[in-house]
Amino acid sequence: MADYKTPIYQRIADKIVSRIYEGEYPMNSFLPSENDLAEEFHVTRTTIRKVLSLLKQQGTIKSYQGRGYKVQTLLWEQSLLKFYSFGKSIASKVENSNTKLISVKNVSGLEDVDEFENLELWEITRLRLVGEIPLILETSYIPVEFLKKVDNENLKTKPLYDLLAREGIRCVNAKEYLEPVLPSLEAQELLEIEENIPLFQTTRYTYDSENRLVEFRESLIRADHFRFFTELKL
Repeated sequence: MADYKTPIYQRIADKIVSRIYEGEYPMNSFLPSENDLAEEFHVTRTTIRKVLSLLKQQGTIKSYQGRGYKVQTLLWEQSLLKFYSFGKSIASKVENSNTKLISVKNVSGLEDVDEFENLELWEITRLRLVGEIPLILETSYIPVEFLKKVDNENLKTKPLYDLLAREGIRCVNAKEYLEPVLPSLEAQELLEIEENIPLFQTTRYTYDSENRLVEFRESLIRADHFRFFTELKL
């Protein structure tokens, strides 16, 4: 069923991005011509130009006069003002996104997070991928009292906030901090990057409707595939 809430040019752009990750349009290859894309997607060339302009603005493609548009570095955009789930956000755009469960541990508190200092917690580490490309390494800490049981298959396929909602825990707001870092040896191995590739490190505190801290999350996000933005009104 078509998503009529999303403009058609955005849906086509998302489809092209998906094809890039799937290898149909490899890095440094040229996209099909405007005419070919318009014919394939049954839209006007004006719409295709909007698609290409959007992808060019995002840095996904670069134009070469007389030759067309060449695939460049892929960048996922994420608003700094929006409460989001990376897994859900990526899955809504491409069909071949998946999650690899690295580990699930039971730990007895975090001394550097006041609310979790003396609580029994789940430590859940997951790797987010699109195709074969690892994009995000994230570790979440959740009190066992809020998530009585963890199921490995659910952790691979379901957002944590959906699993918490099943337990009657509704996440309503979060405070998040972002800073640039260089990867540790573990991050280099799991994210398959060199030591000089920068990362965004985000630290998130998520609260429920009773203002209880229900999740503390640390994420390492590949800066060569993501950029964050904000919109300001003057």
